[in-house]
Amino acid sequence: MNIRTCPHCNYKYSIAEYVKQILFKFVLSEWDCKNCHKKITFNFKRRVIVALAFGGLFIVLSVLLSIIKEAIGMTPLRWIILLVIYLIGAIFIFTFDTFKKLK
Repeated sequence: MNIRTCPHCNYKYSIAEYVKQILFKFVLSEWDCKNCHKKITFNFKRRVIVALAFGGLFIVLSVLLSIIKEAIGMTPLRWIILLVIYLIGAIFIFTFDTFKKLK
């Protein structure tokens, strides 16, 4: 699997370069490859599958935590910490994304 790799020249983006792309550009945007300067974009099909799976996990965790929140004493600070951990996990999961050639 060629994760974070340009389909034109096989340049592999580092995690830092990739995170910069997903945080500071529109999710469905296109950009020029850093190495060969040809247009690339995200593999939308893979992105939707990963987003749906991760969203489902978030819903399941939210329901479970709301059921047991009294037992573990969920304070607002703990909810914020949990959300930050979840967001870091989301960025990590999306680093396994692939690119495709722009037509």
